[in-house]
Amino acid sequence: MKITSPDKTYTGTSVYGSTTLAFKEGVAETDDLPAGVRLYLQGAGYGIDGAATAPDVPEVLDPRDVSGTEQLGTALRDAAVDPQEGDFLAPTNAGKANPHGPEVIAPEIHASEGVRPVKPGDVHVDDTAKQDKAESTHVTDPTATPAAPAGNASKADWHAYALSIGIAEESLEDLSRDEIREAVNNVTAE
Repeated sequence: MKITSPDKTYTGTSVYGSTTLAFKEGVAETDDLPAGVRLYLQGAGYGIDGAATAPDVPEVLDPRDVSGTEQLGTALRDAAVDPQEGDFLAPTNAGKANPHGPEVIAPEIHASEGVRPVKPGDVHVDDTAKQDKAESTHVTDPTATPAAPAGNASKADWHAYALSIGIAEESLEDLSRDEIREAVNNVTAE
């Protein structure tokens, strides 16, 4: 079996696992080439027996189309696969595309910063302005001001808290945790 390197001038020995190929002026010969090494070489642009084509990339399967699975345990509903009205912050394009593909995007949950509480409510899929307002009302509600993190909390916690009380992102750039904490204390003391 003849293997042609993308570099036609390469002379030397290359080792791929248990396979050793001795190239002379970009060409090596071998009697046995494992499938994995063959796929690697083809993907890297090597020609094998004169064919310099990359292997076919299999189509990504949509898990909703796979049949013949056996249910073990209690079935759980995934909002990305089977969205229902009332799902809080369901992924975009849920139920319309492969739930594990790039078309379905899960939004960051508002409480992930550990600062603001999650306030569940109705989901307004067709009215994005209404949905945005429903998701952000509790952030601007003065009665929903979160408590300051502990003095030894992480820089990320203090940064998130500073943003939540209205300190501009730009003024927090290049500040240490203690400097952010001092800026927060200055704002809350006013």
